[in-house]
Amino acid sequence: MTSACLEGEDTRNKEGCPIPTQADATGIKQVFFSPYKAQRYATALDTVLFSEFRFNFELEILIKKNQNSSTFPLHSEKFDCIQTFSLQNISNISVILTAPFAGLPIGTDISYLLFTPDKKRISELRDFGNVSVFFGTSLELKPPNYSQLKTRTFLFLKNGTQKFVDSTSPFLKTN
Repeated sequence: MTSACLEGEDTRNKEGCPIPTQADATGIKQVFFSPYKAQRYATALDTVLFSEFRFNFELEILIKKNQNSSTFPLHSEKFDCIQTFSLQNISNISVILTAPFAGLPIGTDISYLLFTPDKKRISELRDFGNVSVFFGTSLELKPPNYSQLKTRTFLFLKNGTQKFVDSTSPFLKTN
């Protein structure tokens, strides 16, 4: 006699990947800039082609306890599944200039100029129910040659608190 344990349908989405893990965002771990070359991301001391530039950030999270595990021993995950989280405590994310940039003054919220790969503006993100902790965005504003983007990235939580990280991009070569 043999027995088997079948994984419940409610632990997988329609693509066969695990459903998002319940967690709370607690802050912004880092802001970092693409391109990734020579085994490191670009820093404020580098000069990069604007066409290769990406504004990225990583959230800090705290996984909620008492969750059902979506995997069993000997269960193999699909290789193309990215771990996702349901972060219900985020209100919104803003990116504010801390120095003038491309004709925009200090204090301008440029999150409406930062687009995710699926063409959503950071300023419009309100549903964080199925997200990665990594956000990669492209800047839809061509700056003057060799300018730097200096920002403060804010994470606003639904309980009224806010977390932020300051950053300075590499020099952006536009021609």
